[in-house]
Amino acid sequence: MAAPKLSERRVSQRYALVQESNCGHVVFEKSIVLPMMDISYGGFSVAIDKPEHEALCETLPRSSEVDIMMLGVGTTGRAIRVFEGKHRLGYAFCHDTASVLIFLRRFIEFMRMGEHLNMLDKNVLKPPYDTNDWLCFRGDGPTDLQLHISKADAASVDEAVITYREKETYRTAELRTGRLLTSIATESNIAAGQRGTQDAQANEDILRKAACILMGYRQICDAPHQPIFDSALVTFKRSLLSNPAGKTKLS
Repeated sequence: MAAPKLSERRVSQRYALVQESNCGHVVFEKSIVLPMMDISYGGFSVAIDKPEHEALCETLPRSSEVDIMMLGVGTTGRAIRVFEGKHRLGYAFCHDTASVLIFLRRFIEFMRMGEHLNMLDKNVLKPPYDTNDWLCFRGDGPTDLQLHISKADAASVDEAVITYREKETYRTAELRTGRLLTSIATESNIAAGQRGTQDAQANEDILRKAACILMGYRQICDAPHQPIFDSALVTFKRSLLSNPAGKTKLS
């Protein structure tokens, strides 16, 4: 493949996607599927991960119709290639309609929330969260995240609680004993120290936004903590992609 010939322009911040988590991919011309490396309001990059894809920039038109798939849901838009590398192609969205921006907001705003989390000091936490096997974070919103490091594997989690505020409610995704649970609480519930009403079946929208919060903090976390976040993210991704009904297009 030729050396980069185009100028890649980045106006919007891009969020990296961990390749092993397979949280997003792009379908070009309805048939060519490439894993997504990063995403922003302005564009995305895809990885050239198979030998048969090495000559794609010579066969794909510079402007392509693309299906963007993130955590089991997707939308269709048009993108123009702005970077060509040996292992990566970069694209900018052609925002001739608002549909792609509306779709991306569901993900990027929650990645941004995760990126602004701060780790809490042990001396401000109450039991059991004040022990070394819990990682606790808080950010704007407020947004809260607690991860319990597995005693069997220090690179994975066996419990997680992610709570964020949306539309005057507090929405929570929990990983407990291998299961993902969701609930919604009102401000009055919180003020009274009550838990939210647990959903009979885990709410995929809450799980998806919680996964984006994990992805957001994954951008800035220290290297020793990266496998822990990846472990939690894989669990959320697996649940979201296991439901065929969830693999749909969003307007």
